Amino acid sequence: MRSSLQYLCSVIFITLLIAETQAQNEVDVLRYSLSDPIGSIRTIGMGGAYGALGADLGSIGLNPAGIGMYRRGDIGGSAGIQSGNTRANLSFYSSSASKSATRIGSFGVAMTLPSVNPDWPFVTIAIAHQKRNVWNNSMKIEGAELNSSLLGDFHNFAEGTNNAELNDGSAYAYTSSLAWYAYLLDPNGSSSTSYVTPFDTDATVVFNRSIEHGGDMSENQISIGGTYKEWLSLGGTLSSTDITFTETSTHNESPVEPGTDLASWSYSEDLYIEGTGINIRLGAIAKIRDWWRVGLVWQSPTRLELTDSYNTSISSNWKDGTLYHENSPVGGYEYLIITPSSTTISSSFVMGKFGVISADFDIIDYSAGRLKANENSWLSDGYQFGSENASVEELYTQAFKTRVGLELRVAKDWRVRIGGSMETSPYSSIAILTSDPSRLSASLGGEYRSGEYYMGFAWKKSWTESDLFLIDPTAQITPIVQEKSLGMVMIGGGMRF
Repeated sequence: MRSSLQYLCSVIFITLLIAETQAQNEVDVLRYSLSDPIGSIRTIGMGGAYGALGADLGSIGLNPAGIGMYRRGDIGGSAGIQSGNTRANLSFYSSSASKSATRIGSFGVAMTLPSVNPDWPFVTIAIAHQKRNVWNNSMKIEGAELNSSLLGDFHNFAEGTNNAELNDGSAYAYTSSLAWYAYLLDPNGSSSTSYVTPFDTDATVVFNRSIEHGGDMSENQISIGGTYKEWLSLGGTLSSTDITFTETSTHNESPVEPGTDLASWSYSEDLYIEGTGINIRLGAIAKIRDWWRVGLVWQSPTRLELTDSYNTSISSNWKDGTLYHENSPVGGYEYLIITPSSTTISSSFVMGKFGVISADFDIIDYSAGRLKANENSWLSDGYQFGSENASVEELYTQAFKTRVGLELRVAKDWRVRIGGSMETSPYSSIAILTSDPSRLSASLGGEYRSGEYYMGFAWKKSWTESDLFLIDPTAQITPIVQEKSLGMVMIGGGMRF
């Protein structure tokens, strides 16, 4: 569905059921532009505030200049359990649902080689795999009231369309055509372009709604770095991105109108997205004093080639026991998304052998993201996404993310860590929001480090909110406010060689 700016302003950060197909819009741009890397146990425990530190495999995805601080090889990884929870709030109704999964957060190896150049005594080459974002959540609402019906949207789509086009699926094959076959739309008298529904779609209905998201965005990375005269470390990372995103949703309604012959009806959607991309990171870390280091990182835009596969279905259950069920064809579409670049400024303070304090500051302009046609794909119709990109520019803005972390040595071989982050809203002032889309996170960790081996754990949890409209926002009085959290417990370790 190609939406107007006025419409999109009301549906920020939402999943709509009213689209004719699984359309590509500003929501997709934001989904792949947001990033929350799962690095090493050390970087997770410090809240990701590692841009001015180094000699850790997590540096590959944060500031590759840190790879240049190695003086010997390293191999390690992290894995654990992640659990996403969503509390849905609508008027006086509230419900909670969660979804858990095991994940490999990261793994990699760094190989340090001596150099014949005395100004660059060592060069380190590293390869790694790292999760950059995880979509793992579930939302469920049961027995709540909605001020009007989703069927009203399908009815509005169909009005003015010849019923022959609904009958052969040439129009609205994923929505109104299915409703036509399930007898949820009937001709209005003898008209072939006007329709009636089995109940008043502007009246209150009782509904159930479930949404499940899964998948992740990961990177396969190769990095190189070195340190010039022991004071300036430089590095670069080339990353290939892999994306898998799934969404399964079901919307069920029971009309309360006493005169209707319809007991209930439901609409289901299945969406599967996969894609690949590429980007680079360039970083520098300078030792200003023995106790003070500063870092700078630039990450290029990521060019993503994405393929959507989707299908929908409708079921109607009538009071006389009759049941109708119709499935849509499986649709597909290929397109490009260019995510915005980002810049990170970092600083760290080394407290001798006692520990270190570090802080990162990210700058990213989400309004610079773009949707583009994939000219080389037969699944692309050449659409140039002009209105969608205009909406990206209008609805998103520059956001800032601050990360802080503390590591303390509590014994010769033991370290404890704490960290946190805060990211401002990516939405501009034109966006009308009920929820607070800023993002907060907190983390803890501990690790044992001997001369050659290290092993530890990290805990992290993040929080944000989003709005969800189930029907046309001009008809739904208030959105569902989703309070989302994602927690993880990771263990990891490795060996220096």
